[in-house]
Amino acid sequence: MAGIGAGREREELLERLGALLDQARVQRRTMTYLEVADALAIEPPHRIHKTTRLVEILLKRDSEAGRPIRAALVVSRARPGRPAPGFFDRAFRLGLHDGTDPDSYHESLLVELFGSGHDS
Repeated sequence: MAGIGAGREREELLERLGALLDQARVQRRTMTYLEVADALAIEPPHRIHKTTRLVEILLKRDSEAGRPIRAALVVSRARPGRPAPGFFDRAFRLGLHDGTDPDSYHESLLVELFGSGHDS
């Protein structure tokens, strides 16, 4: 993976990302891509792009393992409370989302992660 490394380094970052998002889930909160980049100490340049790639890999792995989609906890500052468009594109390409009504799709993922009655 360009800029993040491959193999062991990438796997360590993915493990840390999963743990970070597990903690956010317990705290019933979302995180911005920048907050995730900071927490993982992603180095410049292209910190957000690198973070986005890790989030997309985690989305795929969670889906394949039948786990709740923790990547839904990572949201954009530009789209308050919602992931970047690439999240929805990736979910569509994985057959997880039909491409319509991304807000409702994201809300359903948060309900699965937080249980009903979340307040994001």
